[in-house]
Amino acid sequence: MTISRLRYVSGRIMRLMLVVLLLLTTLAFGFIEGGFVIWFIFFMLLPFSMYSLLLVFTPLKKMKVERSIEQENMRNGDSLKMTMTLRRNNRWPIVYAVIREAMPSEVLVNATTKPMQRLLIIGFKKQVKWTYEVEEIPRGEHYLHGVEITVSDFFGWNKKTQFISAKRTVVVYPNVTKMIFRPLNMSKQTGNGPVSSAIVRDTTMVSGLREYQAGDRMSWVHWKTFAKTGELRSKEFEDQQSQDLCLVLDCTPSALFEDQVEFVASILNASVRQQITMAFLSAGRERIYFEAVQTESQLQQAMFHLASVQDDLVDSVNRLYGQDRTLANAAQLLFVTSKLTTEWLDILTKATMSSRACLCFVIRSKGQATSTQEQAMEKLARIRGIRVITIGKEQFTEAFMGGLK
Repeated sequence: MTISRLRYVSGRIMRLMLVVLLLLTTLAFGFIEGGFVIWFIFFMLLPFSMYSLLLVFTPLKKMKVERSIEQENMRNGDSLKMTMTLRRNNRWPIVYAVIREAMPSEVLVNATTKPMQRLLIIGFKKQVKWTYEVEEIPRGEHYLHGVEITVSDFFGWNKKTQFISAKRTVVVYPNVTKMIFRPLNMSKQTGNGPVSSAIVRDTTMVSGLREYQAGDRMSWVHWKTFAKTGELRSKEFEDQQSQDLCLVLDCTPSALFEDQVEFVASILNASVRQQITMAFLSAGRERIYFEAVQTESQLQQAMFHLASVQDDLVDSVNRLYGQDRTLANAAQLLFVTSKLTTEWLDILTKATMSSRACLCFVIRSKGQATSTQEQAMEKLARIRGIRVITIGKEQFTEAFMGGLK
């Protein structure tokens, strides 16, 4: 038995003994002194004392708590409205109960200004509902383990606490800005800005079959399969640049990391909407790589990762990613950071030796001045054939329009 548990049990025993002592003291005075006043006090205390004693044996373990959330797909900054329902299998009177979230995630606690607890008057009710709200819930994967319910008698002489499991995971995805994504067709020799070039679908290279969808061309229908099964199936073709694009998120600790995540989520969302395939590398302390983000399910997996990704790349960047084959093999790199460091510049320079283009987006806050060191680093990157674009959150929609520098 732990020390905290021992203190809790000993405290309950002491409270119980005090209630019994109070009841016995008034009874003894009634027998010794007699009189209307003493007996009146005794019979006034009797029901409250009996309720306090019986509260010790009130079963709380059989109570159940259910959760429901009004909005399932939540974005960074949304309000979380959680409806809780407490159910019990008897009508034993409970004067009041204090119910609070037990062991919520630290980020969730810091996000709300109101305590995540509620005082409920239960009485004889078998079911009680209440709602609490967390305004501007941050991005992340928030775990809720259960609630801690504390019941008490009328005067607080005796209290009983019980943990009730009610597990729920709340996933808050990053915000997505609508944009038009245009693949890059840059020359390292010229160093010119990005020029839009549509990905050409090579209809001579069939990668597989899928179900026929409205809008598919008749030439895409696989007639042999239709003749055998009677079901329309369409051919899937390889995109000539489908494996050329690689999006990299720099997970180095930064005050603008949330903007980086939002920008990456917006690029992935736009590419899937436009049926463009790209690889995605989350360069953090743990290397997370998505070989292809093309379908809605693949996008959902990437977004789920972006919901919980943290800026935890505190080790040597060169040691973790200096020899990364994904960066070396990519024909076009899109690198998203908020501060271009020497280590990352060396890695990108090495990667551009075999790639056609490398575009580095440096996220800046509105009105943020560029330091001399940052200007020198960006100038060096351009000399090495890396296109650098500084961009603010309010400019995300124009990222691939060609007007940013």
